[in-house]
Amino acid sequence: MNPKRVLWIAGISAVLYIGVAYWVITNFEIPPLSGSVLALVVLAGAAQIGAKWFFGLLFRESVRGTGRVIRPWSAFKAALVAAGVARMIPAGGAITPVAMSWTIREEVDGTAGAGVRTVLLNYSGLLIMTGVGLLLARPSESASIASISLFVLAPFVLLAGLAVMFGSGKLGTLARFLPRFAREKIEQSMIDHFPGWESQLYIWARLVLEAVALGIVLFAFGIEVNALQVIAAFGVSQLAGGLPGTPGGMGIVEGALAIILAAYGFPVATTVAPILVFRLVSLWLPAGLGFLAGGSTFLRSDAARAAG
Repeated sequence: MNPKRVLWIAGISAVLYIGVAYWVITNFEIPPLSGSVLALVVLAGAAQIGAKWFFGLLFRESVRGTGRVIRPWSAFKAALVAAGVARMIPAGGAITPVAMSWTIREEVDGTAGAGVRTVLLNYSGLLIMTGVGLLLARPSESASIASISLFVLAPFVLLAGLAVMFGSGKLGTLARFLPRFAREKIEQSMIDHFPGWESQLYIWARLVLEAVALGIVLFAFGIEVNALQVIAAFGVSQLAGGLPGTPGGMGIVEGALAIILAAYGFPVATTVAPILVFRLVSLWLPAGLGFLAGGSTFLRSDAARAAG
């Protein structure tokens, strides 16, 4: 990762986001932010940070499967860099394993395979969660087309999640089919590692906490959305935002959230403010902490000491 490039992208993205937020505030009726609302937003932020902790533990468990050991705090920093800074690079989830491996390279080198497993398991859980949410949460009667489309799509999303989750346990076998240059770099850390109970605990703890953060923000703004609708909205928006395109899925996640919440009967005029607040909690908070984690990691590296 080029630090200057990431900083430039993050800076430009932040300016654009502030501009959009100002336009929303001046053109939509935003309810006053009372003390209780702010407290709930803080609680949502805590849920997001907790989610990153479990994402780090999943990475740590993946690294341990290769016979190596990293500290929980190091895994947490890797999760913050991957889920925060790395998302500023418009490459979808492809950069995440590289960012995680880069963060802990001074402690344990060559963990890209473990990072790939971590990301695949996270996406598999997200697919499963989204499929279940779409299958069980019914859109409003006025959105009949969306109702049929989402219901038909749900089983395919669910099956894809199950295939990725349990297929990821055979990464070591699949690594043999990679090009030689890639295989030589990651084959030692990409092994057959079935996602057992510990992996499942970390996967679902992370995803549930992130979905809870969305539900808390929506509740704080008076939007009465049920748990299944939250799961479906969160899953669809995160899958859409994980595709290559814009830094951190900016614009894509917000649009997906607005569309699916509208399908569940919540007008865009009432959801735009909480969506922006949720994105502050889910994108910019981890990104800021990720910059701090990445910066501290670099300052402690051999390269920084040599430069000094």
